[in-house]
Amino acid sequence: MTVGPPPLEVLHGADRIRWYPGHAGPAQQIGGLMREIAEQVLGFVPTEASYADVRVVCRTHELALAELAGPGEWSREESSGVGVRVIVGGQWGFAATHRLDAVGLSAVVAEAVEQARAVGSGPSIGLGEPITTRARWSSPLEIDPFSVSASSKLDLLAAAVAESAAIGPKVDRVEASMDFFRDEKVFANSEGALIEQCLTESGGGLLVFAADGEDVQRRSFPQAIPRSIRGQRGHFSTAGYEHIAELHLVEEAARVADEAVALLTAPQCPNESTTLIATGAQLAMVLHETAGHPMEADRALGFEASLAGGTYASPERRGNFTWGSPIVSVVADATIPGALGSYGYDDEGVPAQRTELIRDGVFVGYLSGRESAATLGEQSSGAARADGWQRLPLVRMTNLCLEPGDSSLAEMIAGTKNGILMDMGKGLSIDDQRMSFRFGAEAGWEIRDGQVGRMLKNCSYTGVTPQFWAGCDALGGPDEFKVHGIPSCNKGEPLQVAHIGHGTVPARFRNVQVGTK
Repeated sequence: MTVGPPPLEVLHGADRIRWYPGHAGPAQQIGGLMREIAEQVLGFVPTEASYADVRVVCRTHELALAELAGPGEWSREESSGVGVRVIVGGQWGFAATHRLDAVGLSAVVAEAVEQARAVGSGPSIGLGEPITTRARWSSPLEIDPFSVSASSKLDLLAAAVAESAAIGPKVDRVEASMDFFRDEKVFANSEGALIEQCLTESGGGLLVFAADGEDVQRRSFPQAIPRSIRGQRGHFSTAGYEHIAELHLVEEAARVADEAVALLTAPQCPNESTTLIATGAQLAMVLHETAGHPMEADRALGFEASLAGGTYASPERRGNFTWGSPIVSVVADATIPGALGSYGYDDEGVPAQRTELIRDGVFVGYLSGRESAATLGEQSSGAARADGWQRLPLVRMTNLCLEPGDSSLAEMIAGTKNGILMDMGKGLSIDDQRMSFRFGAEAGWEIRDGQVGRMLKNCSYTGVTPQFWAGCDALGGPDEFKVHGIPSCNKGEPLQVAHIGHGTVPARFRNVQVGTK
């Protein structure tokens, strides 16, 4: 099934070309049309605007899904349009449209200008140094995922489901999925910038539920994603279909199902204060909630507070707030090849970059866009991104990375007399300042005298952000570092979903309160 807009009639010189997004003609021709649209938009901006920018975006999303009962599912969605920002009278105005003809483009500019005028008086928006970059950038790609047949994708997923189901009758539900995204976009502004980018993202994963009466347990592979999201689970990368082969979904399916079934007869996690060893997959969401959202500059400045609330990371605390132990450092790095939070330029035309957030346990920096950075008296960290053409750029995480240490998972276990090893996230709660939290895990294992023992179910742990990270006394080394691609970070109203990465290693924490879910 293909779901998408009708063909668009795009003005090209004196002619009109019928453009089917994602399917029409060579990439060079489509790029030329998108550039011309951007230039037309800027030509409609009145002189009273002190700044304007335009994003022309064509987005394609394909989903392949196989489940234990029922036929496979395949769909493709496509969306194309223009988002326009202006500053008039020192205030922002924004509007968006799917109409890419001259009438539609003129109207969307007029709407953005009227919106800025309606704001009235207030502090004038500052953006820092002008952005004048002219460039092209594409994410790495070996096999175009949109060239691989739907039947090939569904056959692979069905094979993974069958391997899981073969474990036995207590395997209650299995879902295997793949998702592919492509964003073709042109950014231009009134300062002289013109940037073309093409990002291709691929991902897949497996989710297995086992049931025995009212007891239901689950295991995910290669990483956990909230159950509310259809598809879009597993591990994602800015890569082509070659990434799917690297996941080994069929080869791992039986093990994943076997562990889900084993959890049914596992004892409950004890309620105690003990040593916690968390896998890198478990730490991805901990890092996300305790370091990523809190260190978004728009949140710290009070520009944005939806969904995740406020933050403890206020500007006056930067440089003197002890966030964790001295071995802990966190960076946001949008330049890691193949990582899901990587790109060439953000949606304000700022180059991707590496930004320190936590250095040797101390909070030192923010993720920022042009406006929030200018308010802080610095340059943007290149972290302003929009969820498609119809949304405003917001400050978003890129690849949030816990810097590796000099230990290993095996060494941490061997050096622990009593503790619990936890893997994969399973539910969370955190207060609106990102301090007090509870995180769940899909599975846990006892550690006794340096050895891994019984599997445990319904594991969770609680803590307060700076105290929890202060208890970190060991981090896995570079060989265990992995960037987990997560296409499901929510922020803003209307809701925007960002695709981000979390680079993590296994870590050990002392004196953590653990218990059942």
